[in-house]
Amino acid sequence: MNSLPKSLKAWNSERFAPTFKSELPMLGKVLPLQQGLTFGSYALEEPLEVSILQRTADNEFIRVKAGIFYQSLMPGCACAGDPTVEDTQNEHITVLVSINRKTAEAVFQLLED
Repeated sequence: MNSLPKSLKAWNSERFAPTFKSELPMLGKVLPLQQGLTFGSYALEEPLEVSILQRTADNEFIRVKAGIFYQSLMPGCACAGDPTVEDTQNEHITVLVSINRKTAEAVFQLLED
């Protein structure tokens, strides 16, 4: 389940930003990293850095617009004589994270930069 219970609990406190930034990367594969690739062909889940751009809330959801900085892999073919080596590329996506205020379930929407 895509859940951010610690972030929900920390909402409306000074602990929210650091909690969200540490809890979000733990979701790993559920983040839309692969869909947001620009340079590489395979998204790497580590290292991952989160930046909060905007946050709002209503009675049903906490919504956080966040930038996620990560790396992708541009693999070579690993064939004999192939001069192409594996190389990492820096990547960035912007996502809207909607956290249900009752269940802590999180839904991710990939946004255009």
